[in-house]
Amino acid sequence: MSLATFAQPYSAPGALGKSANVKQNSRCVYLDYAASTPLDKRVLEVMTFLLSRDVIGNAHAKHHPYGGAAAMVVQKAREQVADAVEATPEEIIFTSGATESNNLAIKGLAEHLKSSGRTHVITTVVEHKSVLEPVAHLKAAGFDVTTLLVKPCGMITADVIERALRSNTGLVCVQAVNNELGTVQPLAKISDVLAGRDILFQCDAAQALGKIPLSMRSLCIDFASLSAHKVYGPQGIGALYVSSGRAQLLAPLLAGGGQEQGLRSGTLPVALCAGFGAACSLIEDDREHFQSLREAFLARIEKLNPVVYGHREAQKNAPGILNIRFPGIDNDTLVMALPELAIGIGSACNSAGQKLSHVVKAITDDEQAARESVRISFGRQTTKEELGTAAQRLIDVVTTIQELSGGTYSENCICW
Repeated sequence: MSLATFAQPYSAPGALGKSANVKQNSRCVYLDYAASTPLDKRVLEVMTFLLSRDVIGNAHAKHHPYGGAAAMVVQKAREQVADAVEATPEEIIFTSGATESNNLAIKGLAEHLKSSGRTHVITTVVEHKSVLEPVAHLKAAGFDVTTLLVKPCGMITADVIERALRSNTGLVCVQAVNNELGTVQPLAKISDVLAGRDILFQCDAAQALGKIPLSMRSLCIDFASLSAHKVYGPQGIGALYVSSGRAQLLAPLLAGGGQEQGLRSGTLPVALCAGFGAACSLIEDDREHFQSLREAFLARIEKLNPVVYGHREAQKNAPGILNIRFPGIDNDTLVMALPELAIGIGSACNSAGQKLSHVVKAITDDEQAARESVRISFGRQTTKEELGTAAQRLIDVVTTIQELSGGTYSENCICW
């Protein structure tokens, strides 16, 4: 096997089949791909090859063959990640994942923003907690923060952002794809609003990579966070895209050897980097496959009158993420009654025991709605047969719970 293997094309959805060993429990249907995708078999092969040989030196010890070989592997991975988002390799900073990347981009700008007098920050109520918490950190440090409401579908519009701009606005943080709803944010229109202004644009693109086209060249994005385990790569590795010329604005979160252009100290995990790069090289357009699965699944459970949160227009949502609610049934009750289905409650990154989705609460202004919503997300290995099984189990369980509680519930679908 050579480095050329890292760029080996992926054949088709479902091609890995059962040989990929993606299910830890064959009786449980995995429908939580938005939380984490299974490791692609080809990615595992790349990582196993590297870990089983002495080519894994320290990538920063380039003066000897082992370190040089490791550095070459990392550089190849950096190129593959950059290609996936239409960036240059120099603009890719490896991190432990999107959470660290978001923190580095937001907290790392604090000193620059304060010194330039641009201490107004804009974000939205539906951002991932790894964006909202660092923004809250800035607020505690004296920054003025505007957290914008969104449409009931979870989308923020560019004109709302434009109206919120001030003379001292220095940073706008808007995600690319919402991790709980699948709603796609209008990045191009937001970029147009911010173009020509002295305002930095930070984007959490963890859920967008591999789901929608991403081009850093065509968007006015300064910082974008990426994660390998959302695209069938390994957990524990991610990246921060830093637009050319913006690295000097960031202060590192970690003190150390100054690796990754002085922004992220620490020895790079070579095999993880290679796995991330390989996963990026295998990205393909699954949208049509996912849309077909989504429509078939919703048609099967239509009799339950579920509330579906997100955008009804196909091009304005990532079809592999589906947020639904059965009014009157708490999500923890539903999940406990469905041990054979691996589905999500809110964001997987919420603290332990957190069953209330801050995203659904934000778009409905209803805490009970947030406690009753569940996220079903599917991926390459998901089949219509699996979704058919999941739909029937939902029908059986929801119907039984409703009968025991004395009736059924109905509510109009909220989709704008």
